[in-house]
Amino acid sequence: MAEVQFWVRPEVMELGVLPILPPDKISIEMLSRLLQYSQDLGERGYPQMNYETWKHVAVKKMGLSVECSMVVFFSCLLFSKLRPGRDRELEATLAAAASQKERDEVMGGVEVWTMELIILLYLHRVTSAHPRAIARQASLQTLTTDPWPNSNISGATARKQLLEEKHAGFVREALPELLSLLAGHLQVEDTEKKKKSGDKRTPRELLGFMKSAGVLSVDVVKSLGFIIGTSLQGDKAEHDLLSVAMDTNNCYRSGYLSKKNAFQKGLFEQWLLRGLDWAPHGEWLCVRRGCRQSWPVVSLAPQTHHRFVTSPSSGHRLMYICELIDGLTAHMGDEAAPCDLKVRRCSKSNIYILQPIRNAVIHKCHDTRIVLGPVSGRIRLSECRNTVVVCAARSVVIADCRGSEGVLGGACEVMNPEDFQLLVIPFTQTPPIDGRPPLLPPGLPHEFAKSVEEAGKCVSSFRAEVRDAELSPEQRAILQKAVDAKFKAWLRDTGKQRELDQLEKLALTLKYERVAKTTAI
Repeated sequence: MAEVQFWVRPEVMELGVLPILPPDKISIEMLSRLLQYSQDLGERGYPQMNYETWKHVAVKKMGLSVECSMVVFFSCLLFSKLRPGRDRELEATLAAAASQKERDEVMGGVEVWTMELIILLYLHRVTSAHPRAIARQASLQTLTTDPWPNSNISGATARKQLLEEKHAGFVREALPELLSLLAGHLQVEDTEKKKKSGDKRTPRELLGFMKSAGVLSVDVVKSLGFIIGTSLQGDKAEHDLLSVAMDTNNCYRSGYLSKKNAFQKGLFEQWLLRGLDWAPHGEWLCVRRGCRQSWPVVSLAPQTHHRFVTSPSSGHRLMYICELIDGLTAHMGDEAAPCDLKVRRCSKSNIYILQPIRNAVIHKCHDTRIVLGPVSGRIRLSECRNTVVVCAARSVVIADCRGSEGVLGGACEVMNPEDFQLLVIPFTQTPPIDGRPPLLPPGLPHEFAKSVEEAGKCVSSFRAEVRDAELSPEQRAILQKAVDAKFKAWLRDTGKQRELDQLEKLALTLKYERVAKTTAI
């Protein structure tokens, strides 16, 4: 009988939780009332909740802004495993809508699983903000009592906890409370406390409460798949948590009661915690047991200790790039399924990962440009400085990053169309499609397309002006010399000359490698 292994889904914990301070109204009692309210609404609220119902609750009851409520809703839709692909269907429908009225009608019919939404709100309540953000907006007492993340480090020589360890520790501590919340037990208990001095329960009612408090419905276990991944020992494929828990080989350990179609809370909780392990596509296994990648790399730094590693799991891969300093690398991708990407502590470098990507985390990079293929999920930038990311992505989260002026980028805004430029990727061998670079979706917003067209007209106008000036050969030579000097100064001031030097060095490296392979054959 294969052993069952569980892990905390890193993409939900790292990318699904927004780096904001939630309103005080998002409490356990509020989430418990939200569950009861959704069940009372019937089809509009449970087992799935539509967007209009959620927006009403989020804005009127919880104090969230309309924009924040929409982002939370889409986060739940993006990371849900119960109905994958709903986000892409929604985007296609919204793109086909001709007016705002049609878009509102489309959004009104979109639904997410209610318990998954409550789990996401629960994570926001205890894990949302970065410790620095909390320190700026809350007291030291609030900072030290925040349940997660905390390092739990005692002493200067204690080992620093990995992010995955913090996630697992959080789940171990919060699982009993979360299960009680999803099962609806917390509200019953709170109501009972309020009725201490008043109505008393009969012995039969008390016995019924005690029996129900120890039982989990199938919907509760099903919704836990939002944050818990499941696999069988020796099988790299990911399995559904509910199906594994109801399997005849595991039901006596998971506490599944086939006659009641429910789970015993204590047995299920113990079974889940006993099997909690490292994520097969997480950072820990990727760094320690992953496969090193021999991508072409050039670096102008005297010493570099960069690491390019992919996780050993073939089904859900993680690509890990760390500590590339003053270098350039390019990976053209392969025909495998989209993978997750983590880029950490890279500086003064240019990184090209030209393949489809599921989710991306970019952490503590500075003076670096990262060019990616299309990202189907979410990109998160945290604690970065002077970092430029070029890609087509479904969602972007920026936390605790700085502009060249040293000011925290607290809010995002759309780029000025006049500053927009098309990027030429020097590695793609695929010919342009419809006049656009490969790996990018067709079409640009009207303002940006117009800006690119105006820039092209300026170049054409200058060339026509030089052509019609009827300059002598000596005058042309003087003009050419002035243009070259100006261009070289621009390359030097913008740091583009460094990148050109790296590209030239990379071209020589690739040439020598091809010659060596030919000679060996």
